[in-house]
Parts: sequence; C-alpha cells; structure tokens
Amino acid sequence: MLDAAPLAASSDGDVSHRIHSGSFVVETVDTHDAFRRLKPDWQALAARDPQMSVFLSWAWLDRAFRDNPGRWRVYVVRARAEGGAAVAILPLMLRARWNAGDGRLETVLVSAGRLILSDYTGMLVAPEHEDGALAALAAALSARPWTTLSLAAEIAPERARRFAACFDASAVTVVEDADAAARAASVRPVLALPESYETWLQTAPRRPFAQRIRRFERRYLGTGRRCVTITTADSFERDAAIALAPRRAALAAALGPAAAERAAANGRAVLANALGTDALMMMVLWEGDTALGALAHILDHDMDRVHVTEGGAAPDGATASVGVLLHAEAIRWAIAHGFTSYDFGPGAAPYKTAFGARSRTAPALHIRREEATAGGPLDRASLGDGLRAVSALLDAGEVASARRAAGQLAAVAT
Repeated sequence: MLDAAPLAASSDGDVSHRIHSGSFVVETVDTHDAFRRLKPDWQALAARDPQMSVFLSWAWLDRAFRDNPGRWRVYVVRARAEGGAAVAILPLMLRARWNAGDGRLETVLVSAGRLILSDYTGMLVAPEHEDGALAALAAALSARPWTTLSLAAEIAPERARRFAACFDASAVTVVEDADAAARAASVRPVLALPESYETWLQTAPRRPFAQRIRRFERRYLGTGRRCVTITTADSFERDAAIALAPRRAALAAALGPAAAERAAANGRAVLANALGTDALMMMVLWEGDTALGALAHILDHDMDRVHVTEGGAAPDGATASVGVLLHAEAIRWAIAHGFTSYDFGPGAAPYKTAFGARSRTAPALHIRREEATAGGPLDRASLGDGLRAVSALLDAGEVASARRAAGQLAAVAT
C-alpha cells in the first residue's frame, strides 16, 4: 500500500514529493539546486551499478537539467534497510503535447537523457535491490498523471523490460521499437578492443578490409601527406564545425537550411557538454591546411567505452579513405588509452561490421496507459509546455483546439 504525501520541502529543499512503499521510499527531485545536492548519492549508486553509462552520470545530466528548468523530474528510491541510501534513480523529461485525436493536452514522460540527445539512456539501480526498487518506481509513477512513458535507447534493455512488467498489465500496453525505423536505430555495432592496435588489425577486421586500412595508412599517414589532430579547448569551435558539417549538409538538402541549423546547434551542445565534462575526444584529418573530415566521440572513463557520436568526411571532398582513416586512428587512440570497447553508434551500416564490430541493441520501450488517470492526463509541471502548445495551435489557426487546451491548463493550474 502506498502512502503518498506532497511535502512543502525537506529542510534543505531537496524533495518535492515523497511516497512510502514497504521497504522503500520514493522521492522526486525537480529543481537544479536539489539535483546538485543529490550528487553524492548519485555517484555512490553509479559506482554500484554494473550497467552504468557516462550518459547516466551526474556530470553528463547537470547542464541539461540546469538549462531546462521545469522540464524534468528525477525519481529516487531509498532503502530503509540501508539507512535511506539511494538504490535506484530514474531521470525523466516531461513534455506536454496536443493529442488531436483525443482533443486534449497530455503529459508524456521520456528518458531525461534526450534533453541532451544522449546516445543511450536508462536508470541506475543497485543490483541487490532491483526487484523491489523497480516495483517502487512503477508504483510511484502510476500515481502521477501521464499517458506515455518512453524509455529511449536503453543501455540495459532487460532491466527496462522488467521495469515495464512492474506496471499493472490491465492498465498499460508496452510497445518495443514500434516500427522499422525504430528497430534499425536500436542496432548498435560495438567493437571489442584488444590490448594492441596490431592485434586488432590482425584479428578483427575482414582481411581485405584490414589490407585496405594498411594501404591507406602507408599512402597517406606514412608519407606525411595527411595527419590527424586531437581537439583541445582552443580548437573546439573550429573542429566542432568540421565534425558537424556532414550532418548539416545532409539535412539542408533533405529538410532545408532551418532544420539543418537547428540540428547543428543541438549537436554542438552535445559536444560542448562532453568537452565540459572531460568526455570528448574529437579527431580531425588534415591534408595540408584542408580539413578532410572529423570524428567526435564521447568517452566513458568509468566503463572504458568510446562512443562515436558525430562526424564524417567533409561534404565537399568525400573520399572512401577519409572515413576509414578516421575510424582506424580513433581505434588506435582508444586502445592506446586503455579503452576496451568502441561503439559505432546507431544503425547497422556495413562498414561497421567490416571493422569487426558486433551488433547489440538499445531498444525504445513505450509504456502507454489505456485510460487517463483520475486526475487527468496532464501533469501540473507541464504547464510551460502546455502554453507553448496553445501558442502553436493559435499560430496554426486552430482556435477551438487552443481554447480547449487553455481551459485544460486553467483547470490544472487552479
């Protein structure tokens, strides 16, 4: 049985809501100051979780939470048996959207890592408390108003499935990777790295491909015709522009310049976040003073993983050797610095398996409520998003829908 009681705040202002559930207490944190005070608990739990990821680290999410007030909430499960130690943390983003089919505003919950376009998302859990902690999280979430909970790009898919199973099966529908595009994006080719670059070159890539790598290295790097540089704080702006150029060009052609610039701005924010948390390795390939391409990576120092996140050959001079050399030199760098895996990112492109990568999956799970909760489908914390939705409806000339949405906001606000 749950005993839910909104709190004015704890003495230090950390908790906005607390639920007691058997051996556990579930707290919610939704201000940046409270999140910053959560740092010791967060880091202690991260050290206990074998499925931890840099994308779930306190440092990685800090800037996203600071820059998006009112758009996120962190659920913290504390174990009474451990003196209130945090044994599970689930960070979520809150979005309000207009559901034209049902004619209403509704709150959608999404993994909070998507605020900073994280390659992976998930939750932190102490393994020995997993069953009880997941059940406590599901019970706490079931008491809140929302229509869909989307766990995107899950770093620990089996855990996410067990979490979804904790909800009342008669009240929700669970959908995993709903369409072909989602299934394709969930594939993540990952290369296991040996102790030396030469060992990797001899054992992992397909033999013709390994010969191709050696030929490019001799022709371009061995002769000094080309070289690679590693990004520093001083070269960040220049190098980020080079790494983002391929995506900007592709999106400009497909969707127009405005969409391309928005995507580039979002991509730069990800790279800046990585730079600011000592998690960026960006490599640029040069021929003289001409940048041929760049490749940006997110470094997971705790789990010894390297994640490709952005880059490719320059749009105006793409050649097959550029991508091959960039990845090969990045793999060389990763091995030399003690990393044990190289994640090529979403999608099963053939070149990734040519390097010797093997696919794993990071699926998206969507937990959809069959009916709205008694309090309605809109969380009061989503008022800001709701106002933006009303503005968008007015801009589109949908006055009747805007009035209905405004009335819904007024009811929630009072």
